[in-house]
Amino acid sequence: MSLVLYEVKDKVAVITLNRPEKRNALNAEMIDLLGQYLHQAKENAEVKAIVIRGAGEKAFTAGFDLKESMENNITDIVERRKDTQSELDFFKYLWYLPKPIICAVQGYCVGGGNMIALMSDLIVASDTASFGNPEMLLGYLPEIPIELWKLPPNKALEWYFESKYYTAQEMRDMGVVNEVVPFEQLEARAMEVAALAAKVPAESMCMLKQSIRKVYDIQGFSNSLDYFAEMFNLARTNMQQKEMGEFRDSISSGGLKSALKERYN
Repeated sequence: MSLVLYEVKDKVAVITLNRPEKRNALNAEMIDLLGQYLHQAKENAEVKAIVIRGAGEKAFTAGFDLKESMENNITDIVERRKDTQSELDFFKYLWYLPKPIICAVQGYCVGGGNMIALMSDLIVASDTASFGNPEMLLGYLPEIPIELWKLPPNKALEWYFESKYYTAQEMRDMGVVNEVVPFEQLEARAMEVAALAAKVPAESMCMLKQSIRKVYDIQGFSNSLDYFAEMFNLARTNMQQKEMGEFRDSISSGGLKSALKERYN
């Protein structure tokens, strides 16, 4: 079974992160497939809107596969920048894609999952959804500071400094999540929202999204991506420091769950 599924329903491309046994944790193969399917949806004239969802009940996605990331930590600065740039290119493609993207979020939406959700256009979340970025505890920095653009400033700082988790309703109250529905209604409601967006003429939608993204860029969004990406690179190369080296050793010997419990409980 593919790690990412793709189908078109009534002019809506549905892309499903399909690794439920790992809470849809993102690895390199999934990012590559997700990029391919986004491109496929963009180039298909019959597709007017896109829904991104996660398989299962537990998570939209638990973010990047930290075990894979920590065990394959790239500390050479040239290779580090190359690897980060490939991820940055993916997220920029998601951000600037000229068709409306709706994320259907249930359960955990963590780390890279937040970047996917917050860099989409609309978020429909189940009442079980929980948004957070605990990767800060591992010495990571935000690769893309999308929270600073979507959350109120002090809430974004809570997110970063306290590794804060927010409920779907809290994200709704902050204006980040558009709707909160029972889990059983999540898929249907996301498809309804996508169908409404699909009614906007394609050329008008393209110009609308281009104009909206231009507003962000005038305020410095694109420049902030480049700066944060380089800070992210520096943080990752600095993970050779003793405490993070010991943490990686703990992952190798006892697994990620055990290492996290040992370090932070």
